[in-house]
Amino acid sequence: MKQNDVIAGGIFIALGIFIFTQTISYPSPEKGHPGPGLFPNILAILFIGFGSTLIFKARKPLSKDEMEIASGPKRVSNALFVLGIVALYVVLVNSVGFLITSAVLLFVLMKKLGVTLLKSAVASIVITLFINLMFSKILRVPLPIGILGW
Repeated sequence: MKQNDVIAGGIFIALGIFIFTQTISYPSPEKGHPGPGLFPNILAILFIGFGSTLIFKARKPLSKDEMEIASGPKRVSNALFVLGIVALYVVLVNSVGFLITSAVLLFVLMKKLGVTLLKSAVASIVITLFINLMFSKILRVPLPIGILGW
């Protein structure tokens, strides 16, 4: 597992560096506008940062409890559950709507992965509202409205 984390971290760092090298030739931003290289550069920084974090955490030895969690049927069932939730989200989001689908499925996912009831409820609502604010209000990207009209 540790070796996989180091390899994955290295791939993320390499991908982040590749994104940076590809966006150097993008036009410079106009006055008051971020320019076309802003989001790819943010993505590159995140890739490099998370890749470095993954490599750093791989150096730390696992405790006995973490070793038991890292291997076993629960790990596989959690991975399959996440895939199922994503598939269910894709099926439901257009008919039910972004706000309801996102909040409910995030809540269910967090509960399944062991987060407390209160934290799951608060986090799913806050994350859903934040994403809605960012995309529909600030970036003006239409999100599925759904059955309730919001």
